[in-house]
Amino acid sequence: MILEPASLTAPRGLAELLADLGDGENGFNGTAVGRGEMTIPEYLQSCVDMTDASRLKPGYVPQTVFWVIDEAGEAVGLVRVRHYLNEKLREHGGHIGYYIRPSQRGKGYATQALRLALGELKQLGQDRAMLSTDKTNLSSRHVIEVNGGVLERTGLNEDGTEFCIYWIEIA
Repeated sequence: MILEPASLTAPRGLAELLADLGDGENGFNGTAVGRGEMTIPEYLQSCVDMTDASRLKPGYVPQTVFWVIDEAGEAVGLVRVRHYLNEKLREHGGHIGYYIRPSQRGKGYATQALRLALGELKQLGQDRAMLSTDKTNLSSRHVIEVNGGVLERTGLNEDGTEFCIYWIEIA
């Protein structure tokens, strides 16, 4: 499994991955494709543009989108790595978000993808990573903890559900 930075070339299986993600789940936001607001080529361009702070709306931070590519060369997930945190992301959001297609869960992809994403964040000059997840998302909490995550606090989402904030020291 590898992390492949988003480019203007769609990896095999991307359409199915984005269809599975739809509008999001477990606190991981969906995409404009899932909401019917963009085509896949437009979305790919937006992913490329997200890495450049000068192309972002005020209040947004640069991020790199990576495809989680399995051994067969197919996209089975995606990872978003924010280059740094602003005040809003420090409250709830964090540096890294990840999503694995439901049909591919339980195979270790999320654990490995987070480990690799931490390396990418380290290359951006960060020594610590903040992650947030819904309190009831025990699988995600396990992935974070296996990668060294330490629970800092919990909070409430706008809908009243609880979330957890973890920090990981990047070796």
